[in-house]
Amino acid sequence: MKKWIRLTLFLLAFQMEVRVRASGDLIEQPSSCLKSKEACAIQVTGNAFHLIQDSVKIHAPANTALMRLNSQQWRLIKGTLWVEKGSQISLETLYGDLTATQGQYWVVDQGNRILVRNMNANLVVTLRDGKTLNVPEGFEFWMSGLNSQGKSEFGMIQPIDMKEHLPLWNSLYGGSKESFIKEVVHLRENWGDLAEKSSVIYQGLVERKIASEAEKKKQLEEKKARQAAELRQMRELYRQRVFER
Repeated sequence: MKKWIRLTLFLLAFQMEVRVRASGDLIEQPSSCLKSKEACAIQVTGNAFHLIQDSVKIHAPANTALMRLNSQQWRLIKGTLWVEKGSQISLETLYGDLTATQGQYWVVDQGNRILVRNMNANLVVTLRDGKTLNVPEGFEFWMSGLNSQGKSEFGMIQPIDMKEHLPLWNSLYGGSKESFIKEVVHLRENWGDLAEKSSVIYQGLVERKIASEAEKKKQLEEKKARQAAELRQMRELYRQRVFER
């Protein structure tokens, strides 16, 4: 087994409605707000944070800051968030919002951009300019701020970099080593040939770009035709006024 697949066992300090790694490693504002339904700000100061509450199951490493705005709306301020279960919530980030009707996904704040990794979710990302992206299982992409044209910057949808992702995933995984390996293998088998899927996605983008360029050309030709017709009409009106008075 590759060296980067290693086990990290998680010891939970207490279990009520909410489970966290250790009481001294989490700052809640207001105090103990996770035990209630009120708005809550969370700062993970030490070991990983794990929340299992109602229909929500999320995990975050140290140096992550979150806000629970209400029971169905969360916001990632900084850090990393693994949404293992969250079909009833929407997640806000600086550069876009995420919703998933099922499955799990990851969001990683990289400073000037946000990395989104879809493990097996039915995931939709709405960028700040209103554009929506459906991210396939097994793929990732980054999103960033608005450019000078008011359009959101984002990267190509491409297969998840598992060599980079596995240590992060393993560090937050709460089960056994065997369970972790089985889940990784199961996901990869379900994903199928990501290289082939990437080719299909790229071909679709190329075809849409060609169609878009063709539509722009058609609109330009129609505009020129309208302008030519208007010019002919103006010349005819001028001729009538000058020579047919």
